[in-house]
Amino acid sequence: MKTFKFIAGLVALLGLVVLSAPCSPAIDLTGTWTGSIDTGGMGADTLTLVLKKAAQSYTGTINDSLGLIDKDFAITEVKLVGNEFSFGLKAMGGAMEFALKLKVDGDKMTGEIMNKAAGQGGPIEFVRKK
Repeated sequence: MKTFKFIAGLVALLGLVVLSAPCSPAIDLTGTWTGSIDTGGMGADTLTLVLKKAAQSYTGTINDSLGLIDKDFAITEVKLVGNEFSFGLKAMGGAMEFALKLKVDGDKMTGEIMNKAAGQGGPIEFVRKK
């Protein structure tokens, strides 16, 4: 009988510990984000990414300061797994495809933009506008 009471007490204690443990808040990417990339010969290109929460993920549009991306281009292949956010976009009238893989840390996302055809990429960072 003492063993049963001990086990029941231990289970209750573990339940309290689990319930009182802090839960990590869900990541919310909703908003306007800005970033900059070096295009090489054309200089810096400022990207503006607008994200909206969708049923299972996010939808969004992207624009750039050099006009390489069609105005309000709808991003594709959008995924958020943990703190890893990725999406695709096309530039130069659809002639170039890019994949972006980013790590989310509050109001900052850092990672890489990769030219799919060339297999080359570079660093990119987005900051959420307040």
